[in-house]
Amino acid sequence: MDPLPEALLNKSIFLLGVQCKKALMLNTLQPELAPPPDAGAQLRMRLGQLVGQVAQARYPGGKVARVPDSYQESLDRTREAIDNNAQVIYEAAFEAEGVRVVADILLHGEHGWRLIEVKSTTSAKPEHLWDVAIQYYVLQHSGLVLEDAALLRLNREYARSGDLDPGQLFTEVSLLDDVLALQKQVETELAACKSVLASEVVPSIDIGPHCTDPVECSFKQHCWSHLPQPSVFDVYFIGKKAYGLYQQGITQIESIPADEPLDKRSLFHIAAHKAGETIHDRMQLQTFLDSLTYPLCYLDFETIGHPIPRYEGLSPYSQLPFQYSLHIQEQPGGDVTHHGFLAQAGTDPRPEFLERLLVDTVSSGDIVVYHRPFEQGILAELARAYPEQAAEIESRMERMVDLLDPFRKRWFWHPDMGGSNSLKVVLPVFAQDLSYEVLDIQHGEAAMEAFFQLEDEHDSTQVAALRAALWAYCELDTLAMVRILDGLRGYVDP
Repeated sequence: MDPLPEALLNKSIFLLGVQCKKALMLNTLQPELAPPPDAGAQLRMRLGQLVGQVAQARYPGGKVARVPDSYQESLDRTREAIDNNAQVIYEAAFEAEGVRVVADILLHGEHGWRLIEVKSTTSAKPEHLWDVAIQYYVLQHSGLVLEDAALLRLNREYARSGDLDPGQLFTEVSLLDDVLALQKQVETELAACKSVLASEVVPSIDIGPHCTDPVECSFKQHCWSHLPQPSVFDVYFIGKKAYGLYQQGITQIESIPADEPLDKRSLFHIAAHKAGETIHDRMQLQTFLDSLTYPLCYLDFETIGHPIPRYEGLSPYSQLPFQYSLHIQEQPGGDVTHHGFLAQAGTDPRPEFLERLLVDTVSSGDIVVYHRPFEQGILAELARAYPEQAAEIESRMERMVDLLDPFRKRWFWHPDMGGSNSLKVVLPVFAQDLSYEVLDIQHGEAAMEAFFQLEDEHDSTQVAALRAALWAYCELDTLAMVRILDGLRGYVDP
């Protein structure tokens, strides 16, 4: 699409301004202060585009008005479609009152047009109302008669059976009453955004809950750079109470008063941080380690939550397991052997994933995972999908032990962990020779993005590189658990 003229706003910039006028101006004057979209953001954008394409099938026969590299041509095509009595228009472009918007779907009704905004979520969110409201405002000021303004979201109750059914996949919810009630505020916010932009000065706005509500601002890293590392916002389980401390001028964890009314988990972290020493409950750790039954199977899954159910029985965002890593350790502190599975993209991975997993975990020892509800949830879904193997699957679930427990229950804390119990934070405490930072894939969202890329990748060299990166990432997850558990023994054994 052609660059946005200085005198105009678009929907995204307007919504940014509604959340924070400072961010609005930074986006105009210093956009380089916002980091580029990470793998997770890129994946969400790609999946959002796919949802938009599928949504069009719910209202067939429409004309596409959008021209990718020319907004003026998009406006012309939209006007042409309206003048030619089109009944359905996809990606219709409008410009009025200094704002440009693109409406996902327009339907011609009995008393005017119905505006349909497509979202790749399973529930309506507060920011969606503003999204639809600014579109309604612009379309109405463009002279279009509107009889409804609705949100089209994914139906979480839909489970695919046979061919994909766009009619059942989505749920349409009218927002007309709320949109109409918001029009005066839209006008006020639009005037405020234009005033800030006309000033060409970045307003002085301090950090606050607006930095993450309703979405995390892309300029948060810049605006929060004055905070010490770590700060009160890094205290475990402190939540929005950190803003109260910040407003009192308290930014360092060491400065938090001893009598501050906080959750006991936060108080533990504060006391431990002030002490600056490793804390370990030898008795609890010993009990945990003694309870383990060998051989141990250290297990980790990689999954992708696709908004469009690809295979039988799946619902929007069902977690589809496509990879696992498994390290087996015969005795405490002993050597390990590695097993694993990585599906071929473009096919339902579940049958082979399950078959291989049940074979690899056939022993009677414990299965060690990090955050047990996740792996158990995946297995529970597989048991429902493949009832003939449910008994075997459930036996694996019963054998699971959560390595997160010693850290979540505060049996072990190290100053380098700060307020986090994540695997990637805990690992360096026990194994400084292992690091995610040297990998091409460094977190779960990047793994999802890589597997998603594989579905459309035809270059054999790139396919091999993506698969190698996925193997390296998932294998490190389970090797990390091996090293962490072995490291805990060092705090118990004399």
